[in-house]
Amino acid sequence: MDTISVNLNRELAAKAKPILSYYGIDIETALNVYLSQVIASTDLKLQVNTQTEYVRPEFKFGCLKGIIDIDNNFDDVLADFEEYM
Repeated sequence: MDTISVNLNRELAAKAKPILSYYGIDIETALNVYLSQVIASTDLKLQVNTQTEYVRPEFKFGCLKGIIDIDNNFDDVLADFEEYM
């Protein structure tokens, strides 16, 4: 396992320590759990390039066709918001 340096907010860490301790985990474990959850919960399909950096895939014009439907009278409601513009 690699070691990295992380700057934590001292007050936040102090408040979190007793809570994490109650569950039997330390801050390092909590951060690992958090990072694992970030990876698991992402909705994007990320691609890994040769430098092991995550890169979003390129979206092309029209890729959401059939997924998003905009009503034909979409602009009709703009008159309702004229006072805010």
